[in-house]
Amino acid sequence: MESLSVSMIVKNGERYIKNVLESIKELADEIVIVDSGSTDKTVEIAKSLGARVVFREFDNFINQKNYALSLCTKDWVLFLDDDEIVDEQLKEEIRKIKEKGSKYEGFKINRLTNYLGKWIKHAWYPDWHVRLAKRTSCRWKGDEVHETLKVSGKIGYLKGNILHYSYPDIKTHVDKINLYTTLYAKGAYKRGKRFSTLKMVSSSIGAFIRRFFIKKGLLDGFEGFIISVMSSYYTFLKYLKLWEIEKRSKKE
Repeated sequence: MESLSVSMIVKNGERYIKNVLESIKELADEIVIVDSGSTDKTVEIAKSLGARVVFREFDNFINQKNYALSLCTKDWVLFLDDDEIVDEQLKEEIRKIKEKGSKYEGFKINRLTNYLGKWIKHAWYPDWHVRLAKRTSCRWKGDEVHETLKVSGKIGYLKGNILHYSYPDIKTHVDKINLYTTLYAKGAYKRGKRFSTLKMVSSSIGAFIRRFFIKKGLLDGFEGFIISVMSSYYTFLKYLKLWEIEKRSKKE
């Protein structure tokens, strides 16, 4: 029998964290949570369900997730957010890996997102991410917004889904867009990327086309239309914030 750590970074996740932890408690040999200053009951709930909670001030997602990984001690690590629940089919897949081991060093898992109460089967699906890996073979890499779990070795695929309850209302979506676009703009400017009106306009239009037509978000109904518009808005805003940083820097 191989052992499993569950690794999470959190802040003010009391809405779903109880359900998240209960979905994996029978599989997890340890639960490691890095909290960046929750002011709700997140930490209290997590500790009551047996999680080890450590505080770290947030600087970016990569450093936060790698710090959480460094605290894990078991053979395998399953990475979850505080709004992601493991479904029954995925539980069974992970259970088999614990019992029999695997020839793979990591696994991609599909994520199914619930948006405003509706499961999105097209605009954001399928949505494969490496989320389960051998502890000694993985590390988070990427930029300020698009972090990826890199694995040294072969990667397989698991059946089942991570059920993602990330957007209960429009405000949550707008708040996340505001956070991620700010992180993107600051990081992009540091890396030497500069604003382009053409890039902003073409990428914003392209983002809508990709979600609504290519990914068939139109089949998700009005929610699919909202997601497509928000994707365009996200792209527009990240370039607009880059322009603002450039303008401010020139003045200084």
